[in-house]
Amino acid sequence: MLRCPTCGKHYPSGVEFCPADKSALHANATIVSDIPVDPLIGQTLDDKYLLEAPLGVGGMGTVYRARHVLIDRAVAVKVLNQRFVEDEASRVRFQREAKAAGRLQHVNAVAVTDFGQTPDGYVYLVMELLEGRTLRELLARDAPLETARAVSIMLQASAAVEAAHAAGIIHRDLKPANIFITQRTDVPAVVKVLDFGIAKIAADTLDEDEPKNLTQVGVMIGTPRYMSPEQCNGLELTPAADVYSLGVILYEMLTGSVPFSGATPLAIAIKHSNDAPRSPREIVASIPEDLERLVLRALEKRPEDRPANAAAFRAELLAIAERLGLEHATAAIFPDMEAMRTAGVESPSGRLVVDLSRLRESRALTSGASEVTILGNAAKAATSAESSRPDFPRVSVPLGRKRSPRSGLIVAFALGMLLMTGIALFSLHSFSPATQAPAEMSASPSPTEVPSPTPAASPIPKASPRSTGSPTPEVNKKKESKVGGFVNKVKRILKKPF
Repeated sequence: MLRCPTCGKHYPSGVEFCPADKSALHANATIVSDIPVDPLIGQTLDDKYLLEAPLGVGGMGTVYRARHVLIDRAVAVKVLNQRFVEDEASRVRFQREAKAAGRLQHVNAVAVTDFGQTPDGYVYLVMELLEGRTLRELLARDAPLETARAVSIMLQASAAVEAAHAAGIIHRDLKPANIFITQRTDVPAVVKVLDFGIAKIAADTLDEDEPKNLTQVGVMIGTPRYMSPEQCNGLELTPAADVYSLGVILYEMLTGSVPFSGATPLAIAIKHSNDAPRSPREIVASIPEDLERLVLRALEKRPEDRPANAAAFRAELLAIAERLGLEHATAAIFPDMEAMRTAGVESPSGRLVVDLSRLRESRALTSGASEVTILGNAAKAATSAESSRPDFPRVSVPLGRKRSPRSGLIVAFALGMLLMTGIALFSLHSFSPATQAPAEMSASPSPTEVPSPTPAASPIPKASPRSTGSPTPEVNKKKESKVGGFVNKVKRILKKPF
């Protein structure tokens, strides 16, 4: 919408000049001024936490992305609604609940690292900054979820609530918006439950100041679609109230819708108190019967008819998932000694050094016989043969100074070859031409030679071929060929690897 600065009339965006006074039209300045600006953006709480941007707004307060200015760390800061901490008694109550939430140390519960109050009266909680999305966002895109996926998320969420119940904390406001699923590239997704203890602060404030009437706007503590009947009616709460909320969340993950909805919070509360939920298998027929029975039992109207707390609920869900083969993984089966010897070599010190890549390859070829289905951290063997295998805490297995028979054969063979080489060299030296020459020169004449009958000088008779003492060239060649053949044979043997 455009406005004429002269006459003040408004015109559509396609008009550039006012038809009455030909003035150039401008954008309406009131549109920009109507946008609310959060006064806390850019403020530093207690000179430590710089609020950078809002992350979400809820009934309990506003969550901001902030930065710890002293150590330059990104954190999440939740500034509570002023109506819940107006007086000194409320502030003391907040400190007590914040300490309880800070003591709750669980991998599936968001970590509370600090809390405080500014001189301006703002009360805040500092939590770890999570990367990912809420279960509400996941359901808006993917509902209904696969059975295995829904059970996986609920097992982690109920584990956090179980830890809270053990610490004496009732959440009171469990809903998909308070269940966060982290998304990181280096680790699998982890479920985090938010806002432990904050709902109790608000409930205690209302106990003193106002009656719990669902018809009063802004008084109801909790989200109507996930509240238990006793919470809708203002009765005293037990851990079974959180079990009811977990049942509603699991119902929604499996079917894509909540069991009860209505036009007003009062209409929803009446259905929670009086109506029976629709069977989940009527909506999604593939839901297992055992899982449906657990969901409907968690949605019982009376708290004593449900699992007593989150621990009992999670134990039943875990047993059902194990029977159905959900949340399965391949167990780490230790290889036997024969497989480790095949994939390794013995070092000079007598220790077996295993090549892990070769070990994985050999196990991959025989993986069909060693695969076991387990649930979570319960490493249960599927067969007695697998359970009887010994455990090897280290890959490097000490074997002492024992040598294998194969190494002894190699040493004996090497010594034999050295002995044969010495004999060959000695034979070569003995039959060489240089050592044979003196023997040929001093050879005695043959007995067949005829002596001279008279002392008179006479010509020296010629020796017959049979009467010569020196070997003939043919004989020398034969001897040299035998020696050369022996030497060549030794060389060929020496060239072969041991």
